[in-house]
Amino acid sequence: MVVAGFVVFVLLSPVSYGVVDDPGCDYAEAFTPFDVKDGDNPVTMHNGRVVELRASNRTRCAWGRLSSATPGEEIWTDRMRPDGSGYEGFLGYRRVDSGDGAHTGAYDDDGRLMRACGSSAGRIECTGWF
Repeated sequence: MVVAGFVVFVLLSPVSYGVVDDPGCDYAEAFTPFDVKDGDNPVTMHNGRVVELRASNRTRCAWGRLSSATPGEEIWTDRMRPDGSGYEGFLGYRRVDSGDGAHTGAYDDDGRLMRACGSSAGRIECTGWF
């Protein structure tokens, strides 16, 4: 950009696509919960993509992971209270920009149920609630 005969450079920060953790969350001591409600974890999608909910017992936080993916595919987590109220969707939404996978930020379950969802080839599939 030119302002009064001077060249001004504008620096833009990169877009993070929502990979932000709740305070106090991290990925320490990660495991894949297998005892989930209303579904499986991990879920292998129709085209071989793998949607997985990961969790940390130490921080009581969870996040979604998409593997065997291609650029343009998406991953996010949802959370709600055990009675079905207080639904929050698209937490940590992330699109695969390069490589073969992506993960969301880690979110505190705070006594709530969580699941991971992925989108590929126009289809959405989710893990069970944990």
